[in-house]
Amino acid sequence: MSTGSLPTLVDLARKSLLQKESLAIPALEQLPPQMFPPLFEDAFTARLKDTLKALVRIWPFDTLPLGALMKEPQLDILKAVLDGLDMRPTRRGNAHLALPRSTSKCKLRTLDLRSIHGAFWSACVHACPPGLVGRMQPVQHSPRMCARSAVKVMANLCLSDIMPNEFLAYLFQWVKKNPRTVHLCCRKLKISATFLYSIRKLLDLLELGCIQEVNVRSTWHLSTLAKFTFYLGRMSNLQKLCLSHICVSTDSSPEEQEEHISHFTSQFLRLNRLRRLHMRGVSFLQDHLDRVLRCLSAPLEALSITNCVLSEADLVHLSQCPNTDELKHLYLSCVPLTSLRLEPLRVLLETVASTLRTLDFLDCEITDSQLDALLPALSRCSQLTTCCFYGNKFSMETMQGLMRHTGNLNKLRLELYPAPLESYNAQGVIQRARFFELCRDLLGILKEIREPQGVMFSTRPCRNCDKRVLYSMDMPYQCQCPEPA
Repeated sequence: MSTGSLPTLVDLARKSLLQKESLAIPALEQLPPQMFPPLFEDAFTARLKDTLKALVRIWPFDTLPLGALMKEPQLDILKAVLDGLDMRPTRRGNAHLALPRSTSKCKLRTLDLRSIHGAFWSACVHACPPGLVGRMQPVQHSPRMCARSAVKVMANLCLSDIMPNEFLAYLFQWVKKNPRTVHLCCRKLKISATFLYSIRKLLDLLELGCIQEVNVRSTWHLSTLAKFTFYLGRMSNLQKLCLSHICVSTDSSPEEQEEHISHFTSQFLRLNRLRRLHMRGVSFLQDHLDRVLRCLSAPLEALSITNCVLSEADLVHLSQCPNTDELKHLYLSCVPLTSLRLEPLRVLLETVASTLRTLDFLDCEITDSQLDALLPALSRCSQLTTCCFYGNKFSMETMQGLMRHTGNLNKLRLELYPAPLESYNAQGVIQRARFFELCRDLLGILKEIREPQGVMFSTRPCRNCDKRVLYSMDMPYQCQCPEPA
């Protein structure tokens, strides 16, 4: 037998643990730290809950990335781990688990329930130095989190009107019972609840200063958003905020609406780390964009406005606000611009020419003359990697100018353009052969100037199947609907 096939000390210990759990548990304190991860994996797989509890009590690392082992929530495993974290004395009935509660031995400060840090376990199969622990982005901890015995539980949560599943319900109840020694931290918080009152108790359990991303994915009235600001203003480390479908109630007076908007925008003054702001279907934004932008405490990296109506005054404020001077990503999708003067957008593009990487004008219905006003500024956006003009009304002549003005943008990796107006007949129906021919001509112009990486042309959605006819650098894609004669 070769030495390579001989069982190692770790192998023998793991085998002993699986076979004689009651005898192996008392010896855990004598094991070196690098043996804990593989032993924990074995106990997890075999569902040895007493062993899991014992391992957690004396876990020698700062973090236990439990979520990376669970493909789906497992309540019995969670209970065992939380029992190991519990600061209460061991029950008499579990005398065989009576391990010395050595604070110097147990270094666990973070229980991570997120499905990340898989590298921790794969690296620890053979050897796991104490420093090999997944590190989070640094955040400013509140004084309440700085208690020496505090344990931080990390989880990405989605709060809805529906009662949480058994796994989360047990976790929330456990956190509620240990308010001084346990802090529930959520980096990415999703909210799909229609009514704020249904999730208030859960929001009260969260360490709001830990939250870095909030995504509201439910239809809220403006008054509900105003109430949510009680929590929003305390999210001192918030970096990304996404709001969807915020509507204005017809029952509220203009004075009430103004008060709600003031409550909401005033909270931005507290969000010193906010860098990404996404607003989809926010109905109060028209003529109020300045209220949002001027309250920001720091320059934005990304601004997304989708399915909203803006005024010319909004565009002016967008171009003049100091907090948009360093934009890397600008998304104006499904924002009707046909009737507006776009000179303010030209000014904005000139301002962010050295930083802008993504420009999205999806379905904005921009016309030839409007695009002509933007082209000189667009050609100066030297860092641009992605641009989207789908759903706009450009003639072939204007498209040719667009190709030439983007010719010097060598960092472009994805370019999405609309079908030239000449691709459609008088009834607005796409003529596929003509569309493909025009696309080849436009690609030819582009290839004469630079080597395009990813270019695609798209028609408006088909009236029958709602699919688009596409033409890429490789091949055309089209719906199967018969083409009209």
